Amino acid sequence: MLSLSSCSSVYYLFQAGRGQLKLLNRGVPIDSVIEDPKSSPELNSLLKKIPDIKKFGEKEGLKPTSNYREYVKLEEDAVVYVVTVSDPLQFKPKIFSFPLVGSFNYLGWFSKEDAKKFATTFEKAGFDVDVRGAAAYSTLGWFKDPLLSSMIPKVDGKILPEAYPELVNVFLHESVHATLYISNQSYFNESLACFIADLLTERYFKERGELSSPEYLDYLKNRDRYSNIRKRMSETYQELKKVYDSALALDAKKTKKAEILGSLEKELGFHRSINNATLIQFQTYDPGDHGFGILFKKTNEDVRTFLQLLSQLKEKDFEHPQMEELSGVLEKLLIKNYGAK
Repeated sequence: MLSLSSCSSVYYLFQAGRGQLKLLNRGVPIDSVIEDPKSSPELNSLLKKIPDIKKFGEKEGLKPTSNYREYVKLEEDAVVYVVTVSDPLQFKPKIFSFPLVGSFNYLGWFSKEDAKKFATTFEKAGFDVDVRGAAAYSTLGWFKDPLLSSMIPKVDGKILPEAYPELVNVFLHESVHATLYISNQSYFNESLACFIADLLTERYFKERGELSSPEYLDYLKNRDRYSNIRKRMSETYQELKKVYDSALALDAKKTKKAEILGSLEKELGFHRSINNATLIQFQTYDPGDHGFGILFKKTNEDVRTFLQLLSQLKEKDFEHPQMEELSGVLEKLLIKNYGAK
């Protein structure tokens, strides 16, 4: 495993297996949760929608699975804590590799303390490190993924009005991973999942005549706020990339970096420090077009056909692991199938 000592790698795999086992053992059938008189009406209302969301996703071409038949109540709003590590003066993330599933430009830990301890090791070595909580993840079919309480947005334990469309989105996002996944290509996998989940969430509510519902309108407001943050993160990424690629002296680059990131933190009122690793995380999950939009239109906006088209891609079609720029790969796929851009 790259960047990990043998002892660290053994412990990482141990905590991952232990964490997954704990989740599986805590799962309660969704029907049982709904029947439990202690369950809140708000939670029950959401859980009752799961079969409909699954049916919709499968109709659109997402792979039928045995996922989300059980519910797990967590003590926190995150199920894992994601650690991203980067060179301080390059957008060069540490890549962590595993047998069978490939490599990632981040690592997820079930324990916040383990994540912080792991992050501290790299911080002391001079790297930029970002630690964030993640509300969901996919085991890619290795296990039957349960529905997690962290997937339902809450404030002070109270379920928010926009929880319904947010749940639809995260459900569809994780279902895309179970449908199409290319090893060693985190940028592709996450960007694709975001792209499909966003368009299918809108389609789901449109089919049900709920685009004007208060829940969906609140969801759109949150999406707009997040889109602005993501846009500014992407712009800053490109701005800093020019600084790092320039002929400036190292000290000058560090000074410029501090100025740019300090200004961004103040502008966004971000809840944690922003550094290269933070920006890499946003780039990884950026649904950006990358060429997805053109391909999608070529399939007459049919998600099933779109996924079948993308399933032609193999690891060998990418120049190297963890490719950030996807437009060239998608353009070749477009020409191969349609003969023109």
